[in-house]
Amino acid sequence: MNAGTIRNRTLRVGKRLEKHREEVVASPVDTTPAVKEVVIGLDGGYVKSRHRRPERSFEVIVGKVIGPNDASTRFAFVRGTGKKDEGRRCVGEALRARGAGATTAVTVLTDGDAGLREVQRAVVPGATHLLDWFHLSMRFQNLSQMTKGPLEPGANAMAQQHALDKLKRAKWALWNGKTIRGLIRLVHLSQWAQAPSLQGTKPIAKLARALPDLVRYVELNRDSMPNYGLRYRSGQRISTSFAESSVNEIISHRMAKRQQMRWNRHTAPEFLRVRVHVLNDTIENAFRRMHTGFRPERNLQPAAILNG
Repeated sequence: MNAGTIRNRTLRVGKRLEKHREEVVASPVDTTPAVKEVVIGLDGGYVKSRHRRPERSFEVIVGKVIGPNDASTRFAFVRGTGKKDEGRRCVGEALRARGAGATTAVTVLTDGDAGLREVQRAVVPGATHLLDWFHLSMRFQNLSQMTKGPLEPGANAMAQQHALDKLKRAKWALWNGKTIRGLIRLVHLSQWAQAPSLQGTKPIAKLARALPDLVRYVELNRDSMPNYGLRYRSGQRISTSFAESSVNEIISHRMAKRQQMRWNRHTAPEFLRVRVHVLNDTIENAFRRMHTGFRPERNLQPAAILNG
């Protein structure tokens, strides 16, 4: 066995899985009642391109659909392959695997990136989009650390404490679903920090330069910010951590972070398809459909214990 043989065989299996997917789509509709609610987490990762022209890297969209009892199904697709409805098909299959139907309430969590929101509108246009709280809170954390920077002799320590207090109040408002109030507090803090009398205080000057980005981020995603505290207390998801773990599972080990391998945009979908089937534990059933006489399904029932 060498790397070329493994690659070619994996590529062929990916193409067979694509054909198998079309057969599944054409199969009769399942009559099982649809579940009430599912949650989708979307995230993206960039993979180095084998051919540096016309692009040095391309984006892989990765996600996970979580249904009742925290059962999950992963999916992944390359963005911009030229295949129409590729993302919609991948997400649709994952939704059907988790029992979603026309009456199922779908909630999509992203980090607020404009590209991911565009993907969400394309693949699940009727879903409710929510901004991930972790990414929002980390922006506040970065600004707080920036404001806590060391002061020079004679600097205004009261101004530093005032800025930290206003950041805390704005974050509290966003956490409790008071988006407009939190946004107004951030705008007022940004205007206050730009006062000429405070530019001699370095932490405040840094805060004044960084705050407009947070204001813009909140303003662009204000329609996707629920009452995070209420959702958290009711046991509902407010973070995309489960989607980020899928990125690490599907693409990061061999395709991005560790090995720094380069991939072809046009063949990567086949490898992603195989990887997703393996992680979803559906590869064996797929082979069973593709090959008549494939090994029978294992009996997972415990053997009877005979007393005597």
